[in-house]
Amino acid sequence: MKIDDFEVISDKAPSVTSQIGTPEIVLTGTSSVLSIAGAIIIFATYRFVPKEYNFTRKLLVYLTIADFITAVGNLVGVSRYVYVYWTKTFYRNCLTNVTDSNPDNSLPALCSVQSFFTTASNLASFLWTFVIAFHLWATVILKITLTSRRIAHVIYHVVCWGIPIAIVCSVVSNLGEDYCYGTGVWCGLKSDGDTHKLKQLMYRADVGWQLTSYVTSCFFYLHIIFFLFLHKRSLQDASNSQLRKEDRNYLLVWFVLYALKLWGVIRFYLTLYLDPTTLNKNTTQKFMGILLILQSYGASGQAFWNCVLFCFCDETVRRKMWRCRAVPVEANAAIANENTPLLVDTEGQIEQASATNEQTQASATNEQTLMNAGNETKQKGSINSQNGF
Repeated sequence: MKIDDFEVISDKAPSVTSQIGTPEIVLTGTSSVLSIAGAIIIFATYRFVPKEYNFTRKLLVYLTIADFITAVGNLVGVSRYVYVYWTKTFYRNCLTNVTDSNPDNSLPALCSVQSFFTTASNLASFLWTFVIAFHLWATVILKITLTSRRIAHVIYHVVCWGIPIAIVCSVVSNLGEDYCYGTGVWCGLKSDGDTHKLKQLMYRADVGWQLTSYVTSCFFYLHIIFFLFLHKRSLQDASNSQLRKEDRNYLLVWFVLYALKLWGVIRFYLTLYLDPTTLNKNTTQKFMGILLILQSYGASGQAFWNCVLFCFCDETVRRKMWRCRAVPVEANAAIANENTPLLVDTEGQIEQASATNEQTQASATNEQTLMNAGNETKQKGSINSQNGF
């Protein structure tokens, strides 16, 4: 038993179709599972590795929460798609939004709920990526710590969670199943055959925020990279030794976002703005199929690749993971502070403090020994005087 292709007939031309088949389903499901596992690893390392307990890492955790919701939602979307379209092929006209044979049980309520969470979490992911970029830029370039204060923390949450929820609530009537323009096997925004309406919805609740995040994050990260290059400094030197060698991976967060999420934007623009003749070409269809495959994997993959960057490629975290040494954060709360703007070599401070304590104890022991020896000498002198010697 296999999953047949779900063919979508576009209003561009009768022969223009978009097929969603087994490869896209497998890639989306695999990417979602990997990202869920990666998110759990990021949460665990933040909780049990004291060196990672700081404000910048906390921002990464918030980004991972958004990506975790996206991965879970897309996994639910894959499961629903397989359940509804198992061993069936449907043809849908995007102009009239009519399917030739509607499934008996398409689970529309589940589709709407999944679309609500994944649309909001995608917007939150773009915003948290921007916040991390702005925070690093302010710390490295401007050398200020205002972005790590409590009031900034509150503003980040209001913006990064409040705006997505408000936007999704404003388009809640347009959430659902629509495989006509730039979507994968998950539910998203439905157009009801109106391309002008779909453009407005996508710019308001998806593509517009995505492109804004691309441009602004790219500016901040490239400015940091050029600043370090022109001044011939490393990231650690530029931040007054607040960053470790591994923390240069933060400069790759924007690249991960680009490499994973850009394919859906390209596919959206090509589907909406190319003329029917161009879309009908075999080369265009093959290219669109490649974009769909890349989008199917990338839509859920950000948490997994962030885990690769900040866990597997981080020597400190990797060493802790291999040794399975779970050290509670509270044990070193005085040293590893959540308000620390960037990562600090807390283990070195702990070791230095430990060595200093040992030296202090040794000095005190030596002083006590000398005092005892002096008292014994005085007592012997007093006894000798009493005996007439």
